[in-house]
Amino acid sequence: MFAAATIFYSAAWMYYVRLQPGVELGLDTTQTATGYVIDRVYAKSPAEAAGLKVKDEIRAVNGKPVARNGLLTEAWLKGRPGDQVVLTIARSGEPQPITIRATFRKAGETVPRVSWAVAAANQITGSFPILFLIVGLVVLFLRPEDRNARLLALFFASVIAAADVPGTVVAAPLQVQPFLKAYRTVFDTLLAGFFYYFFAVFPSRSPLDRRVPWLKWLLIVALALLGFGGVGTGTTRPLPPLETAMGSVVSRYLWLTVVYSAMALGFISLAWNAIATRSPEDRRKLKVVFWGTVVGLFPVVIFRGVHDFFGWNPPFWLDFAVVSLAFLFPLSFAYAVVKHRVLDIPVLLKRSARYLIVERGFVALLLVLAAVATILLANAFAARFAFDAKAAIPVGATFGVLLITAGDRVHRHVRKRLDRVFFRSAYDAQQILEELAARTLAVSTRQDLATLLERHIREALHPQSLAVYLQARDHRLVAQAAGAEQVLAPELALAASDNGTQPVELDPETAAPDSFGLPRAECLVPIRGSQDGGLQGLAVLGPRLSEEPYSSTDKRLLASVATQAGIAMRSIALAENMAERIEAERRSAQEMEIARQVQAKLLPQQAPLLPTLDCAGACIQTRAVGGDYYDFLDFGSGRLGLVLADISGKGISGALLMANLQANLRSQYALALEDIPRLLCSVNHLFYKNTETQHYATAFFAVYNEANHMLRYVNCGHNPPILLRASGEAERLEATATVLGLFEQWDCEVDQRQLFPGDVLAIYTDGVTESVGAQEEEYGEIRLLRTLESNCRESAAGMLNAVIADVQRFTVGEQPDDLTLVIARCVESSAAL
Repeated sequence: MFAAATIFYSAAWMYYVRLQPGVELGLDTTQTATGYVIDRVYAKSPAEAAGLKVKDEIRAVNGKPVARNGLLTEAWLKGRPGDQVVLTIARSGEPQPITIRATFRKAGETVPRVSWAVAAANQITGSFPILFLIVGLVVLFLRPEDRNARLLALFFASVIAAADVPGTVVAAPLQVQPFLKAYRTVFDTLLAGFFYYFFAVFPSRSPLDRRVPWLKWLLIVALALLGFGGVGTGTTRPLPPLETAMGSVVSRYLWLTVVYSAMALGFISLAWNAIATRSPEDRRKLKVVFWGTVVGLFPVVIFRGVHDFFGWNPPFWLDFAVVSLAFLFPLSFAYAVVKHRVLDIPVLLKRSARYLIVERGFVALLLVLAAVATILLANAFAARFAFDAKAAIPVGATFGVLLITAGDRVHRHVRKRLDRVFFRSAYDAQQILEELAARTLAVSTRQDLATLLERHIREALHPQSLAVYLQARDHRLVAQAAGAEQVLAPELALAASDNGTQPVELDPETAAPDSFGLPRAECLVPIRGSQDGGLQGLAVLGPRLSEEPYSSTDKRLLASVATQAGIAMRSIALAENMAERIEAERRSAQEMEIARQVQAKLLPQQAPLLPTLDCAGACIQTRAVGGDYYDFLDFGSGRLGLVLADISGKGISGALLMANLQANLRSQYALALEDIPRLLCSVNHLFYKNTETQHYATAFFAVYNEANHMLRYVNCGHNPPILLRASGEAERLEATATVLGLFEQWDCEVDQRQLFPGDVLAIYTDGVTESVGAQEEEYGEIRLLRTLESNCRESAAGMLNAVIADVQRFTVGEQPDDLTLVIARCVESSAAL
């Protein structure tokens, strides 16, 4: 509807701006507030014959006042040669208006024609909507889901509406005129708002928009209030109540102030973004768009501002030059799209052409087959039953309908496959991770894991080639190809070894093929499963079938999948080690020892180093393995995640559930930076789906931001952590959600606390407070708080050791439950260093 409306308005504007009356009287006029003043009367013209003079003012035509805009033009457009027109004239020296009758003649008989240069210039300026229309709508239809494409289309539609509605529009059908006027008012009113909005967020949010994100909406609302009042006349004026309250002059200048302020802010945002961006890709895109905007739109804005504030109209050729420069903006943007892939349009066009050929080719093939089969059947029927050959037609037609119906079912299936291959650029990472998480629990061999990874990565990204290398028992990275093991090329292992857990993007023109003879290796995804960060696997991806580069979203998905694969590799290693020990020694003690060592490796091996937060944690299990879990998640940029969970159950079952929970959190924890509830809802879903109904987990999840010392947390039915303030006051961080894994429908609330130097946060499991002493009494929260207070000047590790030692002294007999404790102490930055 938007495209149709814009095309219709543009076509109507270009038609009516060229429409000229077919008759004339041989005079030139200038419009005033009360009518039209005659500037010139041509010799031997009907105007001269009727007695019209220079400086006469036409007040009415055929008895109707011409103060109403367009009435004079309407009379000339509807007149025919030989028709008489009655003009009411106000003449100097005459006390009352006089009436003069004049006779129309065919236009162009005495009025000098314009030169070819002026005519050509008028044709060019009268066609200025074309480029804005083509570029805006092409980008919109190729990227309808892209906010920037929608904003660009709205902005270009507003530029088209910026030109005044031609006076000849009065010749348009009465049903069309309200639409043309309303369209012009709405989009011309919001032009400045769309201009600022577009450059505030394109190609990324400008520093100005990050500081005042509400400004773009405020400008649009203000412009609407100050401009939509003229929606019935094709002009921009305030809504009637505002115009009445402020007066027409004040409201007019307020409107102009908002308009040109928004335009100035748009230019500032564009320039600021071009200067502040650190991305070479964004800088390259902005360079073309910046100069196209400055050269193409800046002069138009300046001249329009001079006209609006001072009433100055530029000479014809200067106005033509300014309008011609405006063509540079859509041209520069089209160049940026094609040359610098501002919106990946070239790749999309190429892919769409391929899709159209394949999909329509399949439809054509079905129709041809149906027609041939129908004809053959009809002929065969007629030859066999010659006594009633006419019956062959309906029989053949019936068969053709059945064949086309069956072909349609086949086409639907094939089309789904085609859509999946050609247009799955946006995939649901959450769904892929859920399926992968569920299936990795059942993976028992490296080959199964490699097959599983290949299937999921191909389904999500459609690379031209893919190989998954996993660490063998002899520590070599090998993959399966045609039933034989292939060893990873050393140069690819070297390229992936120094990049942590993040995917490595290679230049496909220079990267060497791997040992499989893949065309080119474009993206390497390291799989690291051990705590020491050693490389346990590598996924080698060639270029994508769509020819699009691997985006940041693709890389985040690949990193999450690699993390999940690393967890699976650890589980496979654990299972293999357990099987070897069981087979070799047949002793469960050794088996449990292996499990304990592996589970210990799943817990943090060292405390995180953060200048303002001193952290320490420990987990002492009542058996070789248990269900308690704590973790420190490094988000980077001074942000740290604190996790502590208590799984229902002990021993092997608790340990496996603990590994499952850790895998779910570790594979998706990056989501917590943007949306903690989304992360925990996903973890709850996976935990609920992959465990028995009687199993659940209590958990405490928090993210500490060093920049503002803010702790944002969710308590999932866990023991309330104690926040001991430096003043001695104790706060308890009560539950904000129920336990994980017990209910399919689950939600949570995020709470937060400000931490100050000297504040101590103690997160613990019930193994601490429910330890039983000699008098059959529990250790309790009061004793825990007393121990924390008496050691509050110690480091986090010192406080941790003091609490554990006090609990162990208090406990009589065997430790009844896993004892897990995390201490986080807020300190001055210099003290931490």
